[in-house]
Amino acid sequence: MLFSERFTLKELSKKAKIPYGKIYSVTKALAARGYLEQSATRPKLISARNASDIMMALIKQKQSSTETLFQQVREHATLLDKQEKRSTKFFEIGSTLEDNKRIQLRIFQESQKEILQILNNYHKPKSNRESKGVWEEAIVAAVHRGVRIKALYPVSTVLPTILEKLHQQHPDKFQVRRFDTFFSRCDIADGNKVLIKIVYDDPIHFGGVIYVEHEQLARNLTAIFHRFWKEAEPH
Repeated sequence: MLFSERFTLKELSKKAKIPYGKIYSVTKALAARGYLEQSATRPKLISARNASDIMMALIKQKQSSTETLFQQVREHATLLDKQEKRSTKFFEIGSTLEDNKRIQLRIFQESQKEILQILNNYHKPKSNRESKGVWEEAIVAAVHRGVRIKALYPVSTVLPTILEKLHQQHPDKFQVRRFDTFFSRCDIADGNKVLIKIVYDDPIHFGGVIYVEHEQLARNLTAIFHRFWKEAEPH
């Protein structure tokens, strides 16, 4: 109704069959959020902005509140598990190569939509081939079930044969660009899962791996990834 015409509060109350007091409080709140416009005339004329603008604002507001709720629930569940000395699905720290192998697999096996990878200048694809072979097969499986993967590899790194073949067969699903960086080696999956590896130039020295589900952290790293992606060279 408000998208096509302008009404005074009394006219709107009459047409909507809602008490004037209720109309006044609701329109005042909506106008304060920028969803309604009020004329400078007296009596004021009420109208609505573009419907899609309003819906977009409401969707973003809902998404933000939902993300906050999810994060609070995960943090609460993690705290309860820690108090009972149980492992938690939402936060893990790995200090061994076996931890690294298992936690990395979680990213590839649990993601449903998208994985963003930053492989920095410490990346050595020829080292630790047993684990890397398992990860590469998991990457292929993820792509085949519909997950899109974007990976940043150092400029001079030779892509493993299985991944080169995957890129050639599915360039839209397994995208590769070249970028040299010493930024943290990390994966961001589905907009909320983050895996960060602490690695060194010497692949024998493995620092550890951190896995956390956290929307804001994922959003921060995603922004950094896309900045690198724009600067990167095509594979």
